[in-house]
Amino acid sequence: MAKAINMAVVEQALSGFTIPPQPGVLLAIKAEIESDDPNIHRIAELINQDVGIAGFTLKVVNSVYFGLRRKVSSVEHACKYLGLNRVIKLVSSVVLRFTLSQGKTDRFTTALWHSATQVANAAMLIAQQLRLGSDTVDDAYSLGLFHNAGMALIAGQFPDYAKVLKQGLQQGHSVPESEQQHFETSHELLGYMIAQSWGLAPELANVIAYHHSPALMLVSDDLYEKRLFALLKLAEHMTEENRILLESDQDPEWQQYKTTLLDLLELDELSLHDLGDYLAQHEVPNCYHH
Repeated sequence: MAKAINMAVVEQALSGFTIPPQPGVLLAIKAEIESDDPNIHRIAELINQDVGIAGFTLKVVNSVYFGLRRKVSSVEHACKYLGLNRVIKLVSSVVLRFTLSQGKTDRFTTALWHSATQVANAAMLIAQQLRLGSDTVDDAYSLGLFHNAGMALIAGQFPDYAKVLKQGLQQGHSVPESEQQHFETSHELLGYMIAQSWGLAPELANVIAYHHSPALMLVSDDLYEKRLFALLKLAEHMTEENRILLESDQDPEWQQYKTTLLDLLELDELSLHDLGDYLAQHEVPNCYHH
């Protein structure tokens, strides 16, 4: 696995920030799923308690990514289609988005969740196309949605957050470097604490903690972590995350490590155009298909 997290560093990064707890509805859904005889009708009832969560769950299930021949019209049908394990992953991600957004409609917050959705869908589709298995597909989707969750916490406290990051990129500084210099924290560590608090798999939490540290992630002895990391980085690159979030065409991490990342996924640069076409067919805009 990736290098052990230094909790003293995490505690320092948390200074002044509150990790949002899991809402009662999510805890109740988890409890029902983990019971000896989970009741899918009860799970659907719990999801339906929050119209925003219910609506977004249906929107995702009815999207082109799941390729349903007929639209699902109820949360109960969605639960039956997805299965219990996938329901909790999807609903957790949906709830996190609503919890961190808290009704904010500023440009950066809007861009943040738009980008997270694009990266999640791209990572999921790439894992599907590479036939990496349903667990990897699901984890890639969750990782895409959660990886920048810490940004929402910092942006909520510092209105100039996006501006600082843009200026840092222009001056050749990485995002974590700019965050440490100006805000004395890191969205990677905050994201790690959110992932830990919300019960994400350890592999996902580790990748979130180090997703701007390719030199560390790529020497991990955990192949699954490295593969998830490569999926995330490829999805970020293909969906042009920096352009969406920070209006920047610079992607220094990809440029420096793309050969190693592609090797992990048994891909070459020529195959990215075919992947771009595949993403476009599933309505995911990307830099290889304009």
